[in-house]
Amino acid sequence: MTNSFTYKADVMEIPYEKTFKTREKPVSDTKFVISLTSPAIILFLIAVLIPIALGIFISFTNSSAQTGYFGNRLILTNFYELLFYGKRNSDLFWQYTYQTIFFSVASLSIEFILGLLFALILNKEFKGRGLARATLLIPWAIPTVASATIFRYEIFAPADSYGLVNNIITLLNFQPVNFYGPDAQILFQLPVLIPYEPYITEIPIKMTMVVVIIIDVWKTTPFITLLILAALQIVPKDLYKAGDIAGTSSWQKFRYISWPLIKPGVGIALVFRMMQALRVYDSVVVFNDNSVNSMTSQSVILWISGDFGLASTVAVLLFLLIIIFASLILISTRRKEKPESGKRAEGDITYQEKKTIYRVDQFLEATGIGFKTKIKPPSQRKIKKYKRQRYLRRIFFYFSAIVMCIFCALPFIWIFLRSFRYPYPDISQTSFELIPKVFSIDSYKILFQTSRFTGVSFDKALINSTILSGLTVLVVIIIGSLIAYAIAKFKFRGKNILNSFVFSMNSLPPLVIIIPFFIQIIAVNSLMPFVQLKDNIFTLVLPYAAFNLPLAVFVLIAFFKEIPKELWSAAKVDGATNFQVFRKIILPLTIPGIFTCAILVFISAWNELLFAQIFLTTDAHHTVPRAILRFVFNELSLQAPWDTGIVLMAATSLATVPLVIVVLIFQKKIISGLTQGAVKG
Repeated sequence: MTNSFTYKADVMEIPYEKTFKTREKPVSDTKFVISLTSPAIILFLIAVLIPIALGIFISFTNSSAQTGYFGNRLILTNFYELLFYGKRNSDLFWQYTYQTIFFSVASLSIEFILGLLFALILNKEFKGRGLARATLLIPWAIPTVASATIFRYEIFAPADSYGLVNNIITLLNFQPVNFYGPDAQILFQLPVLIPYEPYITEIPIKMTMVVVIIIDVWKTTPFITLLILAALQIVPKDLYKAGDIAGTSSWQKFRYISWPLIKPGVGIALVFRMMQALRVYDSVVVFNDNSVNSMTSQSVILWISGDFGLASTVAVLLFLLIIIFASLILISTRRKEKPESGKRAEGDITYQEKKTIYRVDQFLEATGIGFKTKIKPPSQRKIKKYKRQRYLRRIFFYFSAIVMCIFCALPFIWIFLRSFRYPYPDISQTSFELIPKVFSIDSYKILFQTSRFTGVSFDKALINSTILSGLTVLVVIIIGSLIAYAIAKFKFRGKNILNSFVFSMNSLPPLVIIIPFFIQIIAVNSLMPFVQLKDNIFTLVLPYAAFNLPLAVFVLIAFFKEIPKELWSAAKVDGATNFQVFRKIILPLTIPGIFTCAILVFISAWNELLFAQIFLTTDAHHTVPRAILRFVFNELSLQAPWDTGIVLMAATSLATVPLVIVVLIFQKKIISGLTQGAVKG
């Protein structure tokens, strides 16, 4: 069909003819956005929202091993018993709560200082920066339960067990220290308030708490470093160059240039880290010490003992505590801006612009720069002094970089070397050894032998973790790329709410989900007995994917935003559907981001312990972290004819070396993915 019409220009009318071809009506963006976001919404509904509602409901019931998972009546006494009753459960709750808070605040403070120093180091160009960045990621790649095992059995072990720190202390002619166990020293009593008599009590802070904090600092400082590094990358380099020309010190540049600009980003980093710290479990459970515990471990203990209602109540209270601390950190670190009212008259400046000018004036005043300053040629004495100071600063900088690398790599190198010691007593270790005198791979052979001491061979745990982590990556990448593309490239009603909801999943402690999700699985299993969901690694794919999805979306949104809109428009003009544009144009351009997400999600799923400990009960279904914990808690291991500590180091090395190698090879992609997501996501 041919239609003729005229196009009216400014000065003339141009005849124009166009032939319209019959074409199917393209799918609307609204329908396409719904198809993109629906899988993620369904995943969150099944694995997060329903369990949360169920967990809150159970916290108001008398759920127990006697009354069943849902109890037989609604009650309010669970909260009263934990908060105000004043008996054993109340005492333990407040003890574990204050210990959790003390651990979180202390570890976060140290991690912030170290993370800021490490980020400032890595933000500079220097020879060997790639190696330093790769070394930084080593602790992050190691499972937390493996990290705790390293420090318990090797770094802080007693002197007669050839622990590294105690043997150094002995070489310096000091008395060895009991870092954990019943003989661990109480450092001080922490006075705290409780809502029942005597209203003020004291919580013991033992040496074990210091060890747990050190483990956490070593493990998670790289995470803080990367997020602060991402914030530092938004600071214009020209400001630093101006400061160098003015002769400012490093402290002045940090105080007047870097900190005002990175403060909001650092606040976000601290919120993420505080959420993780308050959920501490892996680092604590390895020590099996009732005097040092956390809210998460208390909930697990209550769950195992059959007090399901109290266990859910602790989880809900932990969730509220995380929200309180996250809000306080955001309020204290946000950039304060005065709201502007009315229209802006010509020549007026905004409040933020006034604040920027004030900061510049502060900077000029602090550095001694003024518009009337006369620049005098420096004397030879000042030139020599400047060169000497610059040389000393360079030496100090490289020394700091080396210390950072040693801090990150030394524990891993230590346990890897120790795993090659001969594990049998006929060639026992008689003195402290930095390098084993007798190298042997027998400890690795023991891992792959089925015995009553190890439960099952370790290769089964490796296979289980590989399958579970691989399936989690597959689900997260598929669903995450869909919803990230929708958020990054489309405008739709409820976008901000959906975006906020996805990222709020980071604030959820897994503990809130685990117990009700387990009950949910039991209920489904009772309805469909032919489907075995309990003690099944495939059941964990859903919660693993739900908890890793926010990180994937966080990274992928930044990559999708980098793709020019012109490519999308050109493809639409050529008649491509929305899905064809996504599949043939967008996805191939975001392969680096997808690859980065795959590595991050695989490592996160590989390292998870809490879900595996609750859901996977038989040895044949254990994952790698669960198998390592089995070595720690298995009393039969003490009766084994070999040195259990050496075999445990072999298991830890075997679980971490492949991940460390992957991280070292792809460290550039991992860092670029995280920093790009933090800056632009």
